[in-house]
Amino acid sequence: MTTQVRKRRVAETPERPGRVESVEPGTLGEELGLEQGDQIHSVNGADLVDALEFQYLADSEQVTIVVERGNEMLEYEIERELWEPWGITFADPTFDGIHLCENACPFCFIKQLPKGMRKSLYVMDDDYRYSMMYGNFVTLTNLTEADWQRIEQQRISPMNVSVHATDPDLRIALVGNPKAGDIMEHLGRLDRAGIEFNTQIVLCPGVNDGEQLDRTISDLLSSGENLRSIAIVPVGLSQHGIERQSKRVRLSRTCMRSLPAANQKLLEMRRHTHDEAVTVIRQVESWQKKLRAEHGRSVVYLGDEMYLMTGEPIPPSREYDGFPQVEDGIGITRLFLDDVDRVIRRRKRRDLTGMGGTIVCGTLIESTMRETVERINRSMGTTLRVISAENTLFGPQINVSGLLTGSIVRDAVQHEEVAEPVFISDTMVSRRTHTFLDDMSVEDLSAALGRPVIPAENMNEVLQSLEPSLVSIA
Repeated sequence: MTTQVRKRRVAETPERPGRVESVEPGTLGEELGLEQGDQIHSVNGADLVDALEFQYLADSEQVTIVVERGNEMLEYEIERELWEPWGITFADPTFDGIHLCENACPFCFIKQLPKGMRKSLYVMDDDYRYSMMYGNFVTLTNLTEADWQRIEQQRISPMNVSVHATDPDLRIALVGNPKAGDIMEHLGRLDRAGIEFNTQIVLCPGVNDGEQLDRTISDLLSSGENLRSIAIVPVGLSQHGIERQSKRVRLSRTCMRSLPAANQKLLEMRRHTHDEAVTVIRQVESWQKKLRAEHGRSVVYLGDEMYLMTGEPIPPSREYDGFPQVEDGIGITRLFLDDVDRVIRRRKRRDLTGMGGTIVCGTLIESTMRETVERINRSMGTTLRVISAENTLFGPQINVSGLLTGSIVRDAVQHEEVAEPVFISDTMVSRRTHTFLDDMSVEDLSAALGRPVIPAENMNEVLQSLEPSLVSIA
């Protein structure tokens, strides 16, 4: 009898796996003479599948690596100090491609993307390696036993896990995969292996909030000492996503047809109303107060959208406990506001009187941004302006700055007859490709507007760019 092994679905498999993109000066890689374009095949006799494995296997005092350069195979035998960095960046971090998602979440944002955007945006990844390397959230539903053993052996930590609900039936409904019901067993295995993990709950009104949210938080708090944080973010629905909801696309999945009709009804997604969002804030505040009293930290954190959409105050920095989930948008607004306070306290160090520019942002942050810029202008003598842009690509429901495209920014400011710089959130631009979601580059946008376009992380970077030695307003 022959046992069939299911082939893993992958995308973006590189033509030359292990290709070196760059070598940092002053590192061991440069000392060896490694070059851009070299292809690293193996370390200590083991073939490589990704950059993580290179880091793990090459973290030794005696290392042998096999490198392909042109038509020549080179072998290096190295004795190194453990502190010596290799300084190697690979063109593709996963040499065997990106592990694809096997789920059917009703709120999956990739499925809500309109057609015509760059191809890489449509890759539905659920790759645990990208969780470690880039902070991506994964569901753990597509892990093989070999994956689990590697995570445990190589201590791939921390992991970021999309949970959404711990009730097995409800998580199966929300993830669209029968394997999703084993989430507590999966988290327990991570904990026993000493793997730290952050968790995320995409909160859907009438689905996994209320008593279900209390259950999920309670269950996660019992999952082990390696739980680092619980992030709760509101569901996001684009115009295209709303149209998909109306067609009930997901119910064709076998695992969805097997659910009771009552659970199928739960799959209808919508945004929170103002009052529902306030209720969630109060519910989470109750948990935070309890946890700070018992453990000295909040553990549970709400996405900034909840506070901004209701006008509720953003919690102080001390309640974010070092911002463990800032990459998931948890606490970005607090960091922004604290940066503004520091800038104003140090205002005497700069003379920016009369210096101006346009700050483009999403409609969600508009009120906060206008208040902030008014404070800066009064304090620094600047003439900064704010333009909020409605998201015409995804629909007005998607109101965060990071999902504005280059074309939307262009259309928002092209009526201005000034040469002053345009400032945008650096979250609008891919760190890898340096382009917006519509594939427009910052340079292309600047050329179209005839004025500098400057991505900035915070207000301090905006003001630094306004210093006369850095920006010309001719």
